[in-house]
Amino acid sequence: MFRRYLPRQKMYTDLTPQFTHDPFFISFRSWTAILALEGMLPEENHSDQEFVFLDGKVERDVTEVIPVKKPVCLRNSTRFSHLNLTIVCARSRQEIFNAKELPARRFLHLEFLKEGAFTLYYSPAFSQVTLRRNIRTFVPSPSKRPVPANFHPSLKPFR
Repeated sequence: MFRRYLPRQKMYTDLTPQFTHDPFFISFRSWTAILALEGMLPEENHSDQEFVFLDGKVERDVTEVIPVKKPVCLRNSTRFSHLNLTIVCARSRQEIFNAKELPARRFLHLEFLKEGAFTLYYSPAFSQVTLRRNIRTFVPSPSKRPVPANFHPSLKPFR
């Protein structure tokens, strides 16, 4: 049987999304993000997690207020991908996070490590518009006294 050699073109394009981030401002786990964007991770809602919904209904004067070192979920709940997600530090105008694409109905997890004001820019696919979200991070005040994780007011001592 005659076999004709066909040169292999790059059959698979680079499926791993490209992320860049500044480790002094943002904690970001790229491997987990790749699995989440591929749909391999279940969509969990942690009780102590903040959400930033990236949709077309952006109100100009609304600022998302997020504690430092708390998990943040950037969630695309629309039917279209968002392109060029970029987080910029408002004071230094330095780009601290960039992702080429956030697919439809997917999410990214990250944490802000420093207090400050940030702006999140993104563009919906098939659109020439660049939307933005304002984010302000703050250091939460420490609690008056630490409460052990296993403490509950109804616990009674053993006899």
